[in-house]
Amino acid sequence: MTGPALGPDELAAATAADRRAQLEGGLSDVDCRGCGGRVGVKKNSLAHTSIQWTADAARRCPLYTARDGCPELRRSIELAVAEDRLAVASAEPAPRLVPGG
Repeated sequence: MTGPALGPDELAAATAADRRAQLEGGLSDVDCRGCGGRVGVKKNSLAHTSIQWTADAARRCPLYTARDGCPELRRSIELAVAEDRLAVASAEPAPRLVPGG
């Protein structure tokens, strides 16, 4: 433990702040070109994308599934990266798989 123990109210507030930072920190708004739903997106690398769906975006999207998200939104995110409207945190290229290697 590093520092004094927190009381129940302080611990709840710190936990809520940490949760907000995890869910919202570094996210940029991206609108789906298909349905117009707005989600929060963070591109951690070319291969890793974090998406925070809002209830409104999930309701709007006719293609959304909890398992697969939405293919039109994925295209919207790729376009935002290509047009420099969405930054990629790590500029390292995604590893390439070599067949038979």
